[in-house]
Amino acid sequence: MAFTKSEWETIDAIVFDAVGTLIEPFPSVAETYAQTALRQGVVLASGDVKTRFHAHFRNDEWDEIRGPMATDEAIEVRRWRRIVANVLPEVPDLDRAFDELWLHFGQPQGWRCFPEVATVLQSLTDVGRTVCIASNFDARLRGVAAGLPPLAKLTGDLVISSEVGFRKPHPAFYRAACEHLGLAGARVLWVGDDVENDVAGPIRAGLRGLWLDRHGRGDSRLPQIRDLTELLTAV
Repeated sequence: MAFTKSEWETIDAIVFDAVGTLIEPFPSVAETYAQTALRQGVVLASGDVKTRFHAHFRNDEWDEIRGPMATDEAIEVRRWRRIVANVLPEVPDLDRAFDELWLHFGQPQGWRCFPEVATVLQSLTDVGRTVCIASNFDARLRGVAAGLPPLAKLTGDLVISSEVGFRKPHPAFYRAACEHLGLAGARVLWVGDDVENDVAGPIRAGLRGLWLDRHGRGDSRLPQIRDLTELLTAV
């Protein structure tokens, strides 16, 4: 485990990233995009779609009006429209493809929780830890969370980048989570699957950071766990 028992006693709240940490798209993003293209008669291999998506998702963090890491609901729509256009340039009706994908990923049916999530969240709550979800997402996350039973109780404890005005790893996002919790950063542990957004970013902002390395990519220099159930061994 990444922290000692005494260190865990100084943590009052645990903030979880959403996508890749608590939930994952189901079917996968690549499969869903490929099916969207197929409905317009365009045949694409899921592997090719996956490569395109990762490239354009990571490289689209700059809004033409407000600059890097800034966001709001309108910015998210513009951003995702660009991503869809870059991932599916072959589709004849981009608006239709965008609308289908925007709706799909805004519904709980497009997502599933990782198997251990329900047990971990309930167990942490039972031992007195405050739990919060903080995500680079938009207002659609509220409907997604409400429709997934393990997350439904946390719909009032969502910190969403489009509502804060900045995405992770902007320090304002981590400050917003601490303000929501009413806690100093040193009392907050951030858990997520992205090294920069969920470990390095929180640490720079004065919080604790813990990497969820589900795939064993490994970096012994980082505080890390392989499965969320490891959180329960200390509390």
